[in-house]
Amino acid sequence: MDTRNAIGVLESSPVFAVLNEQERSLIQAGAIVQSYKKHAVLYKPGQNADKVYFILKGIVKVAVHAEKKDIIKYIVRSGGLFGESCLTGDNTRRDFAYAMDDQLEVLELNAESVLTVMRGNFAFAQSLLFFLGERLRYTENQLENVVLKDSRSRIVEFLHQMGHEQGRQIGFETLVKHNMTHQDIADLTGTSRQMVTAVLNQLKRSNVLYFNRKKILFRDLDSLPIAV
Repeated sequence: MDTRNAIGVLESSPVFAVLNEQERSLIQAGAIVQSYKKHAVLYKPGQNADKVYFILKGIVKVAVHAEKKDIIKYIVRSGGLFGESCLTGDNTRRDFAYAMDDQLEVLELNAESVLTVMRGNFAFAQSLLFFLGERLRYTENQLENVVLKDSRSRIVEFLHQMGHEQGRQIGFETLVKHNMTHQDIADLTGTSRQMVTAVLNQLKRSNVLYFNRKKILFRDLDSLPIAV
């Protein structure tokens, strides 16, 4: 996808829909489209934080590294933003961003151009502040879950959320196509891969869901909270 078409996709995002033609041109001038293969590192700690990323196609995980494993902060999908810490004062990266798809496409936006537009467009700045607030609330909720809920409950809640956010209704069932490993789910829920596998297998035996490496089929999504 070329940059001009990518800017058109960007306009579909509620955050950027408030820009006028001149502001879009300013952002486009410093933007480039990049493609990445699965597992590619888009950025890592210590690198300059001078770009904001908008996903055109694919999925990215943002993580920190601790004790020889990744702790996933959040997953970002098509139409989502990441790398936004450079808009709030970070000069260098403090986390990693990895491609989770073989054909990831991102629009890399120059952070200074975005900041310039923010200074002149209050509605745009307000949209970005709302986005940052939502991400902060998500992170706080994840932390509360780790502190207040047991491992099984966190996994079931994550599956329930996945079904509602990514699922496609097929009759009475809900299908989620994904590319997350059991380890990815474990990293997101603060549990272990073995626990994720055990919970999924229990739900499968109970005929609550069916799963393989690429999909999860929920027989009845609303039964999940009481399934384990």
